Amino acid sequence: MTAPDDAITVLMCPDYRESNPYQSELIAALEDRDVDVEATSVGWLFPLLAGVRRHGVPDVVHLHWLHRFVITNRRFPSVLVGLLGLRLVFELVVLRALGVRLVWTVHNLLDHERAAPRSELAVRHVVARLVDRIVVHCGDAIESVAETYRLPERVSDRVRVVPHGNFAGVYADEVSESAARERLDLPPDVPVITFFGLIRPYKRVPELIETFKRLSGDARLLVVGNPWNEEIEARVRAAAGGDERVRVVLEYVPEDEIQVYMRASDAVTLPFDSVLTSGSAVLAMTFGRAVVVPSIGCLPELVGPQGGHLYDPEDPEGLEEALRSAIDDRERLREMGRRNREVSRRLEWDRIAERTREIYALGPERTP
Repeated sequence: MTAPDDAITVLMCPDYRESNPYQSELIAALEDRDVDVEATSVGWLFPLLAGVRRHGVPDVVHLHWLHRFVITNRRFPSVLVGLLGLRLVFELVVLRALGVRLVWTVHNLLDHERAAPRSELAVRHVVARLVDRIVVHCGDAIESVAETYRLPERVSDRVRVVPHGNFAGVYADEVSESAARERLDLPPDVPVITFFGLIRPYKRVPELIETFKRLSGDARLLVVGNPWNEEIEARVRAAAGGDERVRVVLEYVPEDEIQVYMRASDAVTLPFDSVLTSGSAVLAMTFGRAVVVPSIGCLPELVGPQGGHLYDPEDPEGLEEALRSAIDDRERLREMGRRNREVSRRLEWDRIAERTREIYALGPERTP
């Protein structure tokens, strides 16, 4: 890596820029602050060291979605996950010996599909002790990370909070609510609740549909997104059958069409059974939409009662009650949406990049 003398060089891995704008926005804002970033994929025998070989020894290696280093196939047995974890640990030890500062942003406590939870947790347990700084997206996540990875105080003191940035300017936002509803053939005067995003088992979309169908009234439910696999697609289609109020759009949505579904909605619901950080919630807030979400992870701190209807995921009637409260008061949803829009504006990438650069500039923590 070549950069001005006062610049910080960073190798970021894995490279998710094609499927998630998070890294693209972060990297662009960092580069405006004299941070030279190279992103590398995990498709190498030793991905981090391969990145160093191609780009030179950086000042910082910034890890993101850690499961991509150890879970390359959902059918991998735990022993192979452990072996891939040893590979990662070996690379981090080598990087430490080279004087590289190590930063890890914890987006999820574990892989959502729990392919090999015990082995993956063991890997994360070790990685948390090897890195110099751990980044989380909210204050509540500090305790979650410390507890899940059993961090001693000397390690938990390395955790820093940097919020998840907004999606302002990432996607088109020029269609009106009335035009969006007309395009989707939705009545203008009924509540519309939308699930938007990749449909994975942990997001409990079939359960969402069944819950919505128990509600009376003329509200609509939109389920929009690509299914994770054929099994979850079949479950969603089966759940949606028999109720004209439920519409499913099980396909990739072009970026310029995201605005149509967001603008047509009164609220976005994300009924996850587990989550730490949710980019989907930030997306809904960026579009000025209320949310219906479980009270877990960073969601209570991000949303709060002023920005949405939160519910206890352990309560079997929690989601149903939250949905009912949402569709019973559209004006309240509009107030929540306006508040969320204002909150999202404070999640600007310039501030996030500045805070991230400060973390990069901190000295290494090499207490054994």
